[in-house]
Amino acid sequence: MKTIAALSLALLSAACTGNPIDDSNPFTDDLSDDEKADSAYMNPDGVEIEVDLEGDVEGPAFRIQDGPAMLGQFALTYFRKQETMYIESLAEDASNRSRVEWLVDGDFVPADQIPAGTLLKHWRLRGLNTVFLFDAGPRPKVGDSFVAKVPVNPFTILRDAGKSCADDDDHIGLDESVYWYRWLPEQTGCRAPLQDLKVTVSKTFSTAMAVYPEYDQLVEDNMVSIVVLFGQIGDEATISPNDSGMRAFQRYGNMLSNAGFEEVPGPIGKRFEKTLQRGVLAQIDLYSPKEFSGLGDSAHFSNFQTALSEHEVVVYDGHSMLGASDFWTRPSYPDFYQIYLYGGCLGYEYYVKPILHGKGDSWDKLDIMSSVVEVSADANDFAAPAIAKLLFAIDHGKRSSWKQILNIVRDSVGDSTFGMSGVRDNCYAPGTNRC
Repeated sequence: MKTIAALSLALLSAACTGNPIDDSNPFTDDLSDDEKADSAYMNPDGVEIEVDLEGDVEGPAFRIQDGPAMLGQFALTYFRKQETMYIESLAEDASNRSRVEWLVDGDFVPADQIPAGTLLKHWRLRGLNTVFLFDAGPRPKVGDSFVAKVPVNPFTILRDAGKSCADDDDHIGLDESVYWYRWLPEQTGCRAPLQDLKVTVSKTFSTAMAVYPEYDQLVEDNMVSIVVLFGQIGDEATISPNDSGMRAFQRYGNMLSNAGFEEVPGPIGKRFEKTLQRGVLAQIDLYSPKEFSGLGDSAHFSNFQTALSEHEVVVYDGHSMLGASDFWTRPSYPDFYQIYLYGGCLGYEYYVKPILHGKGDSWDKLDIMSSVVEVSADANDFAAPAIAKLLFAIDHGKRSSWKQILNIVRDSVGDSTFGMSGVRDNCYAPGTNRC
């Protein structure tokens, strides 16, 4: 399983180890589509919903407006550990204060309309994106409510509770800023004053229509460009050839060679090319950890920028920062259609929003695959099947839907924790354009 590992006092990341190597190769497998009805838009075994959070907060007046977002982080961990639902993170969302409403004289008032000096205690946050997997229960309906155990005062949780309400994951040094990640209020002897945070389903989405990648945009220049970034997994100061990221990088290259791809000179890392049956050139660049080791590798940020600027499909397989990383907010993003396959831990909660912001806060040119939990699969297991299916579809009438692609990923990874964001309103459909 992926764990959270400390790279330094200032840099925390989700260490992502891969599955044992096997002989499967999705680029040479039979990926023919089955003929079953296709109704999902994001995840074959779950749905995206919106939820509202409502509760109290105590703390110093100068920080009180940060309280709702902080308590939302505790709720995120509470439900994630219960495998109930997976709520987007607001930890690094600069707009989180503006999304809060406070109860003033019996009415909820937006935060930016409250007079200075008003005593603030009861609040609600509206419309948080959330994934609900059906293993947790029946499909949610608007009005369904859940309860999360969270602290009353998130600002003094370490002083109030010590380690009594934290899990035993000592890879993360316990302090106020990360207590939410190690939150375990069910632990015997938890001393923190607790409250029942109300979580209400406020919106559901239809999943009746099959949705597809924007195949026409992917191949409009008779080429599809792909990059896979393999981050360093170990903590060694020098990247070892035995690092899990290096081994995954080598194995991916071997799979491509065995599938008829030719290694050709490339500007960064290794480049593989193959002309598909329909004449489309598939170009796949592989960056090893030496070209970009992860979301703290400032020395190779230019390589990261190149990956995002020049490729239509971008795969990241490496550490996730605890909360988020500015590596997804710093780059300049291109204006052409892109698919991101994010393989770091809790990608849905942390990184969908920064990538969306980088693409101009519009889904028109963006689809994102991410996981709602700590990821136990490397790029060979989640991204290779997805890319192989995309290439198969390009050669077979462009009829593979996102659900069919996700089913291939599910079969490889072993669960349905990967899903797609931004695809509900995609225009492409076989033989037509919905837009």
